Amino acid sequence: MKIFRLFLKRFLLIGLGMLLTVTLLGLRSSNLSEVRAAQTQTTGEWTAELNPKKTDEVQMTFHRRSEKGGFSMSSNPVSLSELQGLTRETILAAKTNVNFKIVREAGTFSCEGFFNQGRGAGFWTFTPNQGFVAAMNRQGYSNLTDEDLLRAAMRNLNQKFIEDLKSAGYNNLKFEELLRASSHRITPVFINEMRSVGFNDLTMEQLIRAKNHDINKQYIDEVRAMGFGNQKLESLIRFRNHNISREFISSMETAGFKNLSIEQLIRLKNHDVTPDFVNGVRAEGFTEISPDTAIRLKNHEVDREFIKKVKARGMNNLTLEQIIRLRNQDIVK
Repeated sequence: MKIFRLFLKRFLLIGLGMLLTVTLLGLRSSNLSEVRAAQTQTTGEWTAELNPKKTDEVQMTFHRRSEKGGFSMSSNPVSLSELQGLTRETILAAKTNVNFKIVREAGTFSCEGFFNQGRGAGFWTFTPNQGFVAAMNRQGYSNLTDEDLLRAAMRNLNQKFIEDLKSAGYNNLKFEELLRASSHRITPVFINEMRSVGFNDLTMEQLIRAKNHDINKQYIDEVRAMGFGNQKLESLIRFRNHNISREFISSMETAGFKNLSIEQLIRLKNHDVTPDFVNGVRAEGFTEISPDTAIRLKNHEVDREFIKKVKARGMNNLTLEQIIRLRNQDIVK
């Protein structure tokens, strides 16, 4: 009997010990879950301004500081309808405290602060959406960090956008490419528009470059109407960047330069060659001037006035190359 009581006592002590261990582990697990949940929230400051051209949009900039440094990131313009708890009247009023949310598929920004006559500032807290995390996992984008989710929310990346890109043939994009595509609003409409004018196999980076430089069907049609047939995307981008217009092409024709290539037009534009400059040199007896010669003359500051100074010194039968050397050697001032 005594042995039985000792066995029962030891059994009860072991049971209580196990129960206490399980309870402590449960509490520890619960506390760790709370810590992890707290860590998923990201905070920072925001500034905002009502778009003066589109009064139904607000341009917001999110600022964040951390041990690794800080950043400022402008979001795409945010529609007023997306600012839950905020009205246009409140934004335009005299200094008013505000609390509002921006709910995105990747997570929610909870914002507090103030607006004063169209401009505002305050603090934000971002809470990721675990449903978005699960959906991205199913799409093959696993191990997304809190930073990734924050950027996805800022760029308003969502599942429909990803599926739309897949339907347009872009199935294996990297996460960074998805963010850039969403930020630049690369839609199937834009992709199909570029395909309709012969750009069938553009990479996502090329589509983004085209969108950044306003290269679309309308512009490509305009360039073709100027007499330039099928051009590579990079040529079109350079054409756009240098603002080569129908008017500039006509002005070069007035200077006697016809059937110019895109590269020649860009070089003439970069060196500020004008019809007045070219025709002024021709008026001094140099009728045969090529585009390359005009650019050399411009580079060396040989214009009609300088040629007149050379002639005034009695040097009337020099070639343009000889006149350029005079300028370089600073013989005639």
